[in-house]
Amino acid sequence: MKMQPVTIGFGVMLMLSPLAVHAAPPVPVEAKSDLCALLTPDDLTTLLGGTPIAKPGADACNWTAAGSTKKLIAVKFPNKGMESEMAFSTARKNAVKSGPVTKEEGIGDNAFSRLGQVGVVLVMVKQGNLIQMQYRTEAPGTPKDLDLLRPVAKKVIAAF
Repeated sequence: MKMQPVTIGFGVMLMLSPLAVHAAPPVPVEAKSDLCALLTPDDLTTLLGGTPIAKPGADACNWTAAGSTKKLIAVKFPNKGMESEMAFSTARKNAVKSGPVTKEEGIGDNAFSRLGQVGVVLVMVKQGNLIQMQYRTEAPGTPKDLDLLRPVAKKVIAAF
């Protein structure tokens, strides 16, 4: 039985996603799904603590900055429509198992966030598109971290 990526436990996704930063060389993606192209250096400099370096992947982008341990990871899942809504619901249920989640207003059609052990996560769905953004600070996530991530997440989800 083939499992969709978002049906994997939310904690496992968070644990494995940093590996994407060190995965195979970047793969060119269609401009339509190029998450790296949705944000400018101005959008990310404060968040990352320096000039952003984008590493595109298939339906994903990882941003870092030289000399900073902070990272921003954005993943657009291949699910569409009802599959996307169901995957969002499953991700939220799994996230609740790891701690409190917060419903995010004004971000896509539906969104939630969670403070984690190494940063914050924001999962959004809009018009059948499911996007997960992780702001990794390598320290326990704070409300301030979410305040920094929200405008960036709003800009990404607005493109869908």
